Amino acid sequence: MMNSVSKLPAFRAYAPVRLVRSIKRRTVDRTDVIISLLLTIAAAVVRLWQLGRVRQIIWDERWFGKFGAMYLNSSFIYDTHPPLGKLVVALAEHWAGHNGTFGFNETKEYPDWVNYAQMRTLLGVFGVVMIPLAYLTCRRLRMTREASLLAATFVMLDNALCLMTRLITLDSMLLAFTALALYCLIGMRTCSPESHCTWLLATGISLGLLISVKWAGLLTVALVGVYAAYDTIDDFTDSRMRCQTALKRLLLRATMLIAVPLSIYVCIFRIHYAYQTERGYGEHEMPVEWQAQLPKNRYNCQPGSIAYGASLKIKNEQLLSQTNVVLQSTRSTHNQTVSCERVITGADWWSLCHPSRFEILYTNDAVEYVNDGDVLVVRNDISHKILAADGLVPGSAHVAVFGNNTAIDDALWKVEIVANDIPAVGTADDQDTRLVHPISTRFRLRHMRTQCVLAIAPNAGSNSTQVTCVPPNTKLAKTNGLWRVELNVDLRLGFDNNMAGKVRTSFFRTFFAQQRLMAKINSGLIEADPERHDDSTSSPWEWPLLLNPMRMTKWDSDFVKGFHLVVVYEIGNPLLWWLSAVCCIAFPMRMVLHFAKQKRQHVPLSISPNIARGGMLWLGWVLHYVPFYFMGRVLYLHHYLPALYFALLLAAHELDTLTAYLGAALSNNCLTKHEEYVREVFVIANAGVGQEAFFASATIFGDMIPFVDIVAGYVHTLLAANNAYGDTHVLHRDISVNNLMVRGGQRLIIDWG
Repeated sequence: MMNSVSKLPAFRAYAPVRLVRSIKRRTVDRTDVIISLLLTIAAAVVRLWQLGRVRQIIWDERWFGKFGAMYLNSSFIYDTHPPLGKLVVALAEHWAGHNGTFGFNETKEYPDWVNYAQMRTLLGVFGVVMIPLAYLTCRRLRMTREASLLAATFVMLDNALCLMTRLITLDSMLLAFTALALYCLIGMRTCSPESHCTWLLATGISLGLLISVKWAGLLTVALVGVYAAYDTIDDFTDSRMRCQTALKRLLLRATMLIAVPLSIYVCIFRIHYAYQTERGYGEHEMPVEWQAQLPKNRYNCQPGSIAYGASLKIKNEQLLSQTNVVLQSTRSTHNQTVSCERVITGADWWSLCHPSRFEILYTNDAVEYVNDGDVLVVRNDISHKILAADGLVPGSAHVAVFGNNTAIDDALWKVEIVANDIPAVGTADDQDTRLVHPISTRFRLRHMRTQCVLAIAPNAGSNSTQVTCVPPNTKLAKTNGLWRVELNVDLRLGFDNNMAGKVRTSFFRTFFAQQRLMAKINSGLIEADPERHDDSTSSPWEWPLLLNPMRMTKWDSDFVKGFHLVVVYEIGNPLLWWLSAVCCIAFPMRMVLHFAKQKRQHVPLSISPNIARGGMLWLGWVLHYVPFYFMGRVLYLHHYLPALYFALLLAAHELDTLTAYLGAALSNNCLTKHEEYVREVFVIANAGVGQEAFFASATIFGDMIPFVDIVAGYVHTLLAANNAYGDTHVLHRDISVNNLMVRGGQRLIIDWG
């Protein structure tokens, strides 16, 4: 047997390792295809019906719609999320005929010339795809057709899932790619050996698309990683498998599940940067090499060479990852130490001056450029003090800014160019490697008397880093002693220069800088921020119980139309949320009982196929829900929706298991009874879910629900009475049904006599 197996190709010698090897693969037959098509049609009706009914800009539509418009204008975009979702939003806006002129945050409603319904339609397609994926996922988990159809119905009729997939936001794509990744993961573990590589590749592609929409997709990556790690351990502990085969399988998984998603992620950013050709939102946070390529940016308009007397912003190479951390001093009448600080005090402008002419301005002088080897004085443009070192020991010194009465020997610095990375474009002066150029030139400043090198202290990386002078041949001088000019302002040379192409840009440096920037923004969305914590936020423990539904539109006078108040709520289907919460809590208890039963029967502990199938869904729920307890950022109800998807599938799986148990307990013909119970549960569950979805549909489609009408009427009546008293000092003392009338759709208060 081993000889016959060893003759097969390396990746076909063994079937894909499964958590429970008794789970057999299930092929999707023609009936499943027909059911999937019917579900797609039904989902299209639910997800895409009356998308234009609510004219208000709902929740984050004002942000992601704005970002999509900025793509159409080729403007730079600064956001907490990767760019794939925003690129799709831009595609939806382009498809809807939008030209990028509407900023989405300019008004509370969409104007008539913006086809917002068509924009929502393209993004709603992602919500439509979730429903057949839910059905096919359950079928691959060997659930019955009735239970699989029940799971798809759960996903289709949940109000919160429906609402968030009908808006111009990223949540529809996040949920769709999460569903696709789960389907591919199950296909990878239940497929035939011949199609294993294909399913691995499909899983890697889905993960790449997922993390390119939101970093929340990393939770799904963790789920796939758990099973990939288990498969790898199982390969190396399988005595039948050769070590070379196990290594090849490990390399295949690493390529498909790590390299492929990362490649997609990087390529999406490549496309993102290709559209960033104009100034936009948050560009100042990016590396200056990138900013220098943007027209009309201050780094783009500066002169290409440094002249004596020009005003400069100087930065240390070790602080390139930190924006606005430049060399500066504090304005004072006393001597002051020099530091690199994030908070700009106004004393961050410096000039390089001749030793004999550092007290004058160079406004009307001829332009003379700074060369390699020049000895000069560094003067602060605000305090007019000079940078000096007062060390008594040769090789090291204390650096400070002193008044003009200091000894000139302590203020002489020699420019030593270390690297000049200049493209072969521009004028002869722009290409001269002996000159100091902004951004491109890295240089040292050596103190002439002590021969020490100007450097930052070893605690580089904090918001305030002390500047000192260190011995020239030390490691600190080589790593922390490199400087460059980031901004060069010279009135004699003007602001009409174009640095685009004169500064080398690195894609990966820009890429990693933006990753740090995104992480910084996400960490800044802390719950303790009072400006972000309001009645729309919630805690993770409230989500499964649906204790805090989220109002997606504002409740103020600007949204009041007559006596009607259009309010859109993100409120899930209570029957589904509570049922799924019970199933998620009860499943580990059922697993413990399963192992206890095996222990009492003195049989080896093993995981049954039913537990393995439910365990994958339960683990997905845990990984998408529990981490939010440890996040410090502000949280909203829609953060629970990916976990809810796993919970709904698990609920259908547990109902399927329950009907099988009841059928086996009540009849010997367990298969027939099982099918009967499945049909009964299916009818009852769908009836209940459909009824709950119908009652809550007004919160999705923007209908006027009765209690909102009543509240709006009271609000309008009180506002009208209050305004009348403020204008005429007349107080209406009998606001009742008899004194309210309707005329031409307007509500009026009468009988003011």
